[in-house]
Amino acid sequence: MHPLIEKVKNAGVVGAGGAGFPAHTKYAATVDTILANGAECEPLLYKDKELMRVFPEEVKKGIELVAGAVGAQRRILGIKAKNKEIIGQFRGLFGGTGIEIFEMGDYYPAGDEYVLVYEATGRLIPYGGYPVNIGCVVSNVETLLNVTLANLGVPVTEKFITVTGAVKKPVTLKVPIGTPISDLLTFAGGPSVSGDVAVLDGGAMMGKLVTDLSLPVTKTSGGYIVLPANHYLIRRRNQSIPEMKRIGQSACDQCTYCTEFCPRYLLGYEIEPHKVMRSLGFAGEKDDYWGRFAVNCCECNLCSLFACPEELDPKQACVRSKTNIRLKNLAYSPPDRPLKAHPMQAHRKISISRLTRKLGLVQYDVHADYVEESIKPSKVTIPLKQHLGAPAEPVVKVGESVTIGQLIGKIPEGALGAAIHASINGIVTKVGNDITIEAQ
Repeated sequence: MHPLIEKVKNAGVVGAGGAGFPAHTKYAATVDTILANGAECEPLLYKDKELMRVFPEEVKKGIELVAGAVGAQRRILGIKAKNKEIIGQFRGLFGGTGIEIFEMGDYYPAGDEYVLVYEATGRLIPYGGYPVNIGCVVSNVETLLNVTLANLGVPVTEKFITVTGAVKKPVTLKVPIGTPISDLLTFAGGPSVSGDVAVLDGGAMMGKLVTDLSLPVTKTSGGYIVLPANHYLIRRRNQSIPEMKRIGQSACDQCTYCTEFCPRYLLGYEIEPHKVMRSLGFAGEKDDYWGRFAVNCCECNLCSLFACPEELDPKQACVRSKTNIRLKNLAYSPPDRPLKAHPMQAHRKISISRLTRKLGLVQYDVHADYVEESIKPSKVTIPLKQHLGAPAEPVVKVGESVTIGQLIGKIPEGALGAAIHASINGIVTKVGNDITIEAQ
């Protein structure tokens, strides 16, 4: 095992831009290309852009460290061409190192790893596969910064976050993991609208609806968009599965727009949301048959929140079908044809500005600058599962004093997982599915 991988494992580094795949497992591979993902394509979020602007040397070092661990000769930073100042910084830093800069358009979902790998290398990830299957490793730029820190023996205890939307002071900052969302809203000046608000955790398109503001920041949190409780995006998130199914089966006219704009369909994969919508009217084998066209869905939500002229929910139908297929343990066989991008792939990209208008977010489209000032929470609640795989096993007890960076949750023997560390100095007051620490 490469020495860096052990350090990354001990530091609890996980993918900071997505599902939280444990990084030490991802880097236990030999590939020819590493891609640093700085595309950041969710409307209103700026945490990756600000991180690259303020900490470019740490990102560069992380690229070099991971490239050395996986044996990659080609190193690429994927970043949107509009970020000219940051690109200029990196051109200076990368001079003579051989690290390439791949400038992407300002479209959604440029940060999807299937899209990024294809755009930057011309390679298509196989059905159900990962970048490693075609000689690539993809890591978010914040993950790479955490790799740089891990190499110095510093574990993951903080998270970069954008707080934006209906707040008085949109901001990007670094906070201790486990900080309550309510503390972040207070730091951002509180809501800028009267009445009830709700929060989208992770972005307008793929973010989860949060109404309990006591919930904590985790290693995979990317940003919080605060919106009035009656906003279009909040109302869409509140639609129930039975309601979605009832309306979808009666109103879908099979226009195919959801499929024609699907980024995975445009890359050549068998994913056709309009056919999945047919499954809503069937049960048993016919439901299973139409549901197979959902297997390759990445849940980007373009079909539901942009493409559908009737504001139906093909994405949720795809989620339903994927769940059905998993529960029934149904086999999926990809089509017997070469994987090839659609001839219109380059011409059906949805710009962020167009998407922002469609989502009703133009009034909240304010840059959230990074501030060095940090939140000092009175207590943190740190989940033992912030990553793919098994939850960490607690190694501390109630009443125990802990310090920042101390191991409080270990990876179960032989399992996929990530180590968890204390993010503040304090006393452990609860140990269960999460660990609560009250500041001293």
